[in-house]
Amino acid sequence: MTLLEVTPHDARLSARLAEIRATLDALATDHCNACMGKAPAPDFSSVPELLKEVTGIYDHLPPRERVKADMMVGCGWHMLREDDKALEPLLRVAHSSGGVEAGDQLSAILVAMQLLRKKSRWGQIIQAGDKAFEVAGGKWADPVLPFLKGVSLARLNQPAEAADVLEEAIAMNPGFKQAYLEFDQACTALRDFARCRKVAQNLVEHGGHWVNCWQRPLHFHAGEDPKVTSRPWYDPSQFEMVRCLEENFVVIKNELEALCAKSSGRWGGVGTAHRGNQNSCHDADLVAAGEWQEVVLLGDSDECIDNGSHCPATTSLLNKFDEVRECAEMRLGESLFSRLQPGTHLRPHCGPTNMRLTCHLGLDIPEGCRITCAGESREWETGKCIVFDDSFEHEVIHEGSQPRTVLLVNFWHPDIPRSRRAELRKELGG
Repeated sequence: MTLLEVTPHDARLSARLAEIRATLDALATDHCNACMGKAPAPDFSSVPELLKEVTGIYDHLPPRERVKADMMVGCGWHMLREDDKALEPLLRVAHSSGGVEAGDQLSAILVAMQLLRKKSRWGQIIQAGDKAFEVAGGKWADPVLPFLKGVSLARLNQPAEAADVLEEAIAMNPGFKQAYLEFDQACTALRDFARCRKVAQNLVEHGGHWVNCWQRPLHFHAGEDPKVTSRPWYDPSQFEMVRCLEENFVVIKNELEALCAKSSGRWGGVGTAHRGNQNSCHDADLVAAGEWQEVVLLGDSDECIDNGSHCPATTSLLNKFDEVRECAEMRLGESLFSRLQPGTHLRPHCGPTNMRLTCHLGLDIPEGCRITCAGESREWETGKCIVFDDSFEHEVIHEGSQPRTVLLVNFWHPDIPRSRRAELRKELGG
């Protein structure tokens, strides 16, 4: 629109928009200061009427002024936490071809992408991210932009593209913890574990979260309260539970044999309805070859109660130890018989949290079976326990000719006081 085409009416509308924009900007500044504890919370009571006024004159505005109006309306409703009302105006700003400064457009895109994430509208997030890259002149203006695009690509089952974009976010912000978590999942889907460790090392060196590139759980309890030791392998003899299990090996083995003799149908595939904790169903994807089966004794399903009734001595032994019992009750882990058929390979993976450890009591151990944790391989022995931290990258390979069976026991990490367990368990959600 040229100066000759601007009517007094247009000029008045533009001036009023500028006034409203100034008011909203001032409220937004006061809101930011309040969030940082620098000022009291502002009075937003006038905002709905201001937004109603902008909406009322919207159709009378020239196109370039409408973009500015959309920016005001979108940001205003977002400030009031009315995100459903904010999204569409912000999207119009995001995909506009003029009428708004690049900085404002990028702000609108960033907010819109976050709102779209709440609605799982992954394709639109990718489009908005591409627009942000274009508006900024072929670069990312903020690491959150490639992060959100990477998350969306991952949710659409495009892990290769997701990993590349997430790595760009990490390069912009080496301490971007959530980007590392998403990147690790994408690279795990690609089975590129060397790349997982290489990028994780950046976060280790940055500090504040992971402390070892082999240990990459989705939940990592860091800090000093309490400080949780990070070590892949533990000396089994330091645990009273281990001594109890090894002393009762014959009792446990006999109950397992009696259970198998009664019904082979109790063995459920890992990740099926037989699973004791439903939040572990993703483990089925770990089977690269062969068959992984289990009978869960301590978990949170009806099958556990029935299975435990057929193995009363084993279940009683496990329940003697609060670190085992409460691990299952709080859905941090399980206790179960685990069986691998010959030829089974469990892909490298990291367990969900560093707040637990895992014990394996060897029950039926043929030759040709090994577990590798943090690059170190060990073999089971019949009647003996191994203890490791399954939040470290680990894999299992069974090249023998007979099934391998162990009693697998998850238990609370000994560095976490019993009095803190329920509180810390809430960090994981679920």
